[in-house]
Amino acid sequence: MTPVSQVPSREACTAAARRTWAQVRAAAPEHVSADVDLTQVTRVVAVVASSRGGSSLLHQILSDQPDVLSLSGEHTALYKLNGLDRGPDGSDALARDVAFNREEFSRDFTSLLSSGPARPPVSDTDRACYAAVVTRRIALQWPLEEIEYATVRDAVEHAVRSSSHRDDPATLFAAVLHRLRVAHPRIDPSFYDLPPALRGEPRTAELRPPHDGYAIEEPPFVVPQLRTAADSGALRRLPVVIKSSVDAYRLPLLRRLLPHAEIRVIHLVRNPAASVNGLYDGWRDRGFFSYDVSDRHTLSIDGYSELGAAARRWWNFDIPPGWEKLVDQPLEQVCAAQWAGAHRAALDELGPGTADAVLRVPFERITDPATREGTLRSVFAFAGIPQPRQPVRLPVVMATARPGPARWRQRAGLVLPAVDHPVVREVADELGYRKGEEDTWV
Repeated sequence: MTPVSQVPSREACTAAARRTWAQVRAAAPEHVSADVDLTQVTRVVAVVASSRGGSSLLHQILSDQPDVLSLSGEHTALYKLNGLDRGPDGSDALARDVAFNREEFSRDFTSLLSSGPARPPVSDTDRACYAAVVTRRIALQWPLEEIEYATVRDAVEHAVRSSSHRDDPATLFAAVLHRLRVAHPRIDPSFYDLPPALRGEPRTAELRPPHDGYAIEEPPFVVPQLRTAADSGALRRLPVVIKSSVDAYRLPLLRRLLPHAEIRVIHLVRNPAASVNGLYDGWRDRGFFSYDVSDRHTLSIDGYSELGAAARRWWNFDIPPGWEKLVDQPLEQVCAAQWAGAHRAALDELGPGTADAVLRVPFERITDPATREGTLRSVFAFAGIPQPRQPVRLPVVMATARPGPARWRQRAGLVLPAVDHPVVREVADELGYRKGEEDTWV
């Protein structure tokens, strides 16, 4: 593990990513109109939840619909690229008047905003646009590699020629990575949200982040896809679906980012036992590293920090206010505090000043086949998205283990005492997950 004094700083990593993005704008045929700006957005659907609360799945379900604009994955990386990372207390909560360059954030956001299903890059124009999307995304994932657009374009051409399944986004991108790794061997496919057969085995069993620098995009890394880029007409006509695990702490910021949009928030809730169990798995997984906090503390989290040097430096998922009191607590208590912190912030902030309408949706009603269709029908109606003609299939997104009902019961002796903390219990009660009803939680 690289000594802290030798770790590239946030400024070095974001500056490297910025250089690559500027190089893409100069070298690639621009597939996004120059006049596109977030001020043109008229409707936003924001999925707000705690980490491991099911927001990735719901975001994917909504994004898969044809009349929707969205990013692949979260926009957290764009916050970081624009200096909107940790507040003065080291948490993800930011001041309402935090300074940032709105025009630059808008340009970054719209460059990744797209709609419709992924399509294979068949034409020369499509391959050029796909290479631009891949270059931008890799710059967020591996900033210090500074891989140029021309290099990615060559890898895309090679992958399209050699891949027998170029119509599958995961297979095609895995082929692109394979080509890029010849000159950039530090790129590790095992950190991507790819099927196991394409992801491959990690280079080492040691728990470690993808690289030693600042994590602009947090693993598991998003797999880039070629979709239809946003134009000003689409921004005015279609809803923009967004989700970021830190938005629970930043709801007032959405108004500043999208000043002319009607903001409809889906507050997605999930029982604390299931969420805490998912967080616990994620902390011990090879993904979800968010910040190296060793400038403030050495982590001594029982259940995590014994897993290696990185586990004494790297925080996972979002950082709630008061996190410094958690740096020497058991992992299950850290996870319970993360769940409670996100929902406490959402409960306190959601209102006319931050949202034009709010719909609270229990995640369990989406996963239960008996209630799924009716629940999703109400979600689509609330979001103003046309109802799908076919039943919705649940994709597997950012999973650490095979999804299944009530997996948390395997760890009930660890999870339930953490959920019984008074602060956690208060939030759980407000959300309808009451003590004594744990047998009904899935």
